Amino acid sequence: MMEKKLNRRNFIKSSAVAGGAFVLSFSMPWGNKLMAEPAKVHEMNAFLKIAKDGTITIMAKNPEIGQGVKTSLPMIIAEELCADWRKINVVQADLDSKYGPQGAGGSTAINRHWKPLRKVGATAREMLLEAAAKKWGIDKKLCYAESGTIKNKKNRKKLSFGELAETAAQVPVPKDPALKPDKDFNLVGSFKTGVDNHDLVQGKVTYGLDAQPKNMVYAMIERSPVFGGTVASYNDAEAKKVKGVLNIIAIKEGTTTQSVAIIAKNTWAAIKARKVLQVKWDTKGNEKHSSESYDKAFKAAVAKDNKNLRNDGDVDKAFKEATKVLEATYEVPFATHAPMEPMNCTVLVTKDRCEIWAPTQSPGRAASIAKKITGLKAAQIQVHMLRSGGGFGRRSNGDFVKETVYLANELKQPVKLVWTREDDNRFGFYRPASMHKVKAALNKEGKLSAWKIQCAGASVAKFFSPKLAPHRFDIYPDNFPAQFIPNFQMQYTAVDTYMPLWFWRAPGHNTTAFVDQSFLDELAHAAKKDPLKFRLELLGSNSKDYQYKGHGGPTFNNARLRGVLELAAKKAGWGKKMPKGSAQGIAVHFTFGTYTALVADVSVDKEGYVKVHKVVAAVDCGKVVNMSGAKAQIEGGIIDGLSTMMNAEITLKNGAVQQSNFHDYKLLRIKDAPDVEVHFVKSDKDPQGLGEMSLPPLAPAVGNAIFAATGKRVRKLPLKDMKV
Repeated sequence: MMEKKLNRRNFIKSSAVAGGAFVLSFSMPWGNKLMAEPAKVHEMNAFLKIAKDGTITIMAKNPEIGQGVKTSLPMIIAEELCADWRKINVVQADLDSKYGPQGAGGSTAINRHWKPLRKVGATAREMLLEAAAKKWGIDKKLCYAESGTIKNKKNRKKLSFGELAETAAQVPVPKDPALKPDKDFNLVGSFKTGVDNHDLVQGKVTYGLDAQPKNMVYAMIERSPVFGGTVASYNDAEAKKVKGVLNIIAIKEGTTTQSVAIIAKNTWAAIKARKVLQVKWDTKGNEKHSSESYDKAFKAAVAKDNKNLRNDGDVDKAFKEATKVLEATYEVPFATHAPMEPMNCTVLVTKDRCEIWAPTQSPGRAASIAKKITGLKAAQIQVHMLRSGGGFGRRSNGDFVKETVYLANELKQPVKLVWTREDDNRFGFYRPASMHKVKAALNKEGKLSAWKIQCAGASVAKFFSPKLAPHRFDIYPDNFPAQFIPNFQMQYTAVDTYMPLWFWRAPGHNTTAFVDQSFLDELAHAAKKDPLKFRLELLGSNSKDYQYKGHGGPTFNNARLRGVLELAAKKAGWGKKMPKGSAQGIAVHFTFGTYTALVADVSVDKEGYVKVHKVVAAVDCGKVVNMSGAKAQIEGGIIDGLSTMMNAEITLKNGAVQQSNFHDYKLLRIKDAPDVEVHFVKSDKDPQGLGEMSLPPLAPAVGNAIFAATGKRVRKLPLKDMKV
């Protein structure tokens, strides 16, 4: 089905060969069919197949967006199976109900699948043991599994999984197989490189943009520059003259035309045609919206008392009795996800089937969208989960799938929709901007006695539905230091905006950690206490589970929070002598079940330019499944957090986004990346996720270091061009 053409990726590889660098091939079949699967494969369950030659195929159920689940989830199955990892072949699954929920988001893959996937592996192991016992005519208790074989305890004879697969597939499936004790783990906790790494560096991995079914055409869409606008009229005469243009399609929702799509033989023709397409927009007066108007609304909201989300003790009384009262306002802007692979989707719709190839975090949402648009049944819709070039939450939205299915349904031939980088930045779904007015009191011992925070911002929950609590995805009332202070009050106001909003890496936490941990630092300095000791004093020396009603709950533990603080401080040499203009900053945060503390070594030159030299991370996520992937996730979150802190800002003027490409929405350059050192707390707790956990404490750790080095407090993000 695949047609070989000289595309951008092939061209790059061809150039590399011509330059004498190294040879790369690009002939990988796209799609998700089992490739090079040996003959006579026996299916042990939905996730697991064993061939006669001992090759084991494990299906990767969740989308891989760089978070490493294509390796770590199969490792859990292989551990319980007692498989030889060298004989494991991991294959990306399509969407199928037999795998249960399939999606990527909220750093949930590991903690939700830890026990179920262990059962999958243990079930197959028990069936292989039963098969061996049957062949040898002995009691199953005299058999044990080890490194891809079943061994006989009495005579040390062994049979490979391949030799037993056929018999094993026919024995009864055990209802509740025993799980291995932790002490017997060989794979869990080890360092395994990603199963796709070799193919990644050779350009063999199939990304969403690589999907290329036969007779495919390309689409690009002209959207309203002002959010909420619709098409009043359009003239496509000049666009149709562009060579390669096949069709112009108005995308309707009900009786309203939302946007206009160019259908062409290639993306270049579509881009050229879009430039000469003439569209008059009904912007519905939304030009009045701007960053300035939102900023005024935020300020007005935090200037007055609003609805309490939490109200412990009596903050007003505590403020009157305080020795010292501090007040500050923190601001966080809108931000876009900016995945390196722009949004795209490929869809074929016929009268009796719909096939979707998408780099999506939510294949189930993609199928639901297709069902609604095409009227087909769920069984007639197939979703192939192609690898994503970054997600960060953006690809959990279904907007790009919806557009493509609409066009494919109109055309009844394969359509690939491609967003340009400018489309991504101007028509995305954004991290909400917000403002936080914080006031706190210190008593005569320099201890924190009261905390009042008034938050106002665009609400992700309100963007979804008026039925949801507006603060649900943006503010967490149980976050530290709540519950550690006798008098604590939190208020929240959802400010109406016309910005499309969505989940952005570590939703809510990416903002609250900056505010809470920066202001705690201010209080520590005001109390003339070391910032680390100030936090440890607040956390106490006991061990207690505190309630946590948000994602990651139902509780969090102060001793584990304290543990990562102490470990990060120890590994970073907290308190060491630093050169003039340099200092360390510290921050800690509980995100979605994982505890992370960071210490940043920072210098600021005479012109105010900030250089982050090193970041030391201490992480308590329970057991670590794959050390390689875990370390990469923490490192990635730190780099992403620093990138966002330094430059990431989406602004609105006359109802339209002002940024377009990476020249005005800058990501961190390689030369500005710090050394990162990661330490995991050894734990017997069940594993938690790691995809988002190191990002929230990055900005406060760096900001606190900047204050220690210069006396300048960072209260508004981003720094812009890495300068204070």
